[in-house]
Amino acid sequence: MNARQLSAFRAVMLTGSISEASQMLYVSQPAVSRLIKDLEQSLGFTLFDRRNSRVFPTSQAHSFFREVERHFIGMDSLGQSADKIRMMKSGRLRIASAPVMAFSEMPTIVGRFLQQREDVTASFVTYTSVEVANMVGAQQFDLGIVMLPVDSSEITLGSCFQADCMCIAWPGHRFEQQEVVQAEDLDGEPFIAIGEQNTVTRFRIDMALRNCGAKPSSRLETPLFISAQAFVQEQLGVSIVDPFTAARFVQQGGIARPFRPSVPLYFGFITPLNHPPAGLVQEFIDACVKHLSELMPLKPVDPAQVGVSIQ
Repeated sequence: MNARQLSAFRAVMLTGSISEASQMLYVSQPAVSRLIKDLEQSLGFTLFDRRNSRVFPTSQAHSFFREVERHFIGMDSLGQSADKIRMMKSGRLRIASAPVMAFSEMPTIVGRFLQQREDVTASFVTYTSVEVANMVGAQQFDLGIVMLPVDSSEITLGSCFQADCMCIAWPGHRFEQQEVVQAEDLDGEPFIAIGEQNTVTRFRIDMALRNCGAKPSSRLETPLFISAQAFVQEQLGVSIVDPFTAARFVQQGGIARPFRPSVPLYFGFITPLNHPPAGLVQEFIDACVKHLSELMPLKPVDPAQVGVSIQ
């Protein structure tokens, strides 16, 4: 018993004749007759009575047809599922993100993305950029969102962008009256520093302050921007954080101002090696870029300019 035999049987049952079944299947009448005969031999019972060049289904044929229809309904369902996936209306998306995005705008982006696609499911985890790159490279995730630079020979880099860090403070702080906070303004100011675990950003902030001769009073150090924001909210000091955390802080009633000289933050989208973004992955990237661009200026960058090494 094979698919061609079942198709021939179904066509005869639906049309009531060998000739019309052959037209339905675009094969010859002898071919249909042969397929039916082979199917009967395989099943061990007669499907059709032949009378005066006509065929009449047996009781066994009617019973068997009900089972065959279930099979074809299942095949139709598979076809519809394939169409949905092809049209990016269903599927599963596995995303790994660095904390800087995971704890700021990513919940909103993921939420809106899923609300518009009822047949899409997602898994979302947070790790350091290095860990995200390693797991995406191992094909444990379809998409990674990382801070640059990252170094991996097992990933494909997609779109990469630059956004500038912001200075945040609580309502009523003197910085609220300024349009821009200069590095010199932080001299002697109680300050929440980003821990050395966040090596690249910490280096860029320290260099900006050192080049201007500013020496903040570092009262507290924390590795995560989201933690720095929480401490600023408690008025323990001001801080310089990524623009996504700053935007969320403003929504909560805090203040954020551009910082000069600028401290750039680079981020990008990565996929497993030789798996460029497509389908749901590309659509999610587009949703991310659209959402973030509405919050702040995003400058596309060449990853090679920020020290990314893909061996």
